[in-house]
Amino acid sequence: MKAVNEPKVGRPRAFDRDVALNQALEVFWNLGYEGASLSDLTEAMGINRPSLYAAFGNKESLFREVLNRYYELSLPSMLAALEHPQIYTALEQLLRINVAQITNPLVPAGCLLIRGVPVCNSQTEPIHHDVIERRLGQEQVLHERLQRAQHEGQLRESVVPLALARCIMTFSNGLSIQSINGLTQAELDQAADLFLQGLRGLLV
Repeated sequence: MKAVNEPKVGRPRAFDRDVALNQALEVFWNLGYEGASLSDLTEAMGINRPSLYAAFGNKESLFREVLNRYYELSLPSMLAALEHPQIYTALEQLLRINVAQITNPLVPAGCLLIRGVPVCNSQTEPIHHDVIERRLGQEQVLHERLQRAQHEGQLRESVVPLALARCIMTFSNGLSIQSINGLTQAELDQAADLFLQGLRGLLV
């Protein structure tokens, strides 16, 4: 018989790192980097602070992993849309997919790369620049696709591909902000319709 005061040996709580990372992603997506407290994160992830530190390091390193996960989840759809051989259809697919994603009721409105970015100060500057790098990575993918379209004769020679890529990304980021403001998928699709009409004049 065990002594009454004999310490109990408990089994470690099951911990799925990928699940916890996805839960952290949703917290940062909802609250932003600065708005998400460690208590918010540990509660959503179902772990305590020591476990968070052991698995992910500090809040900054956790956010970096979340950024990587978000990029891994969002980039394939962008690449798939841009693979269409006709540049107009590729850009239309890109915007439609974007609208569908940022208005998906199963995830927070908008885009993590818009609403998750911290205010740049001495403490958050590295994270701030990490988010900007992800945005510029998307812009570069679009820039390369527009260069290819111009080389194939689908984009007017007078158009600067980088300038057009920045224009499209500016509109796309604006869609994200409008979805956070409460606009519906149908309303954002109407805005995309007008934008696409303007793009037609730049294509061959």
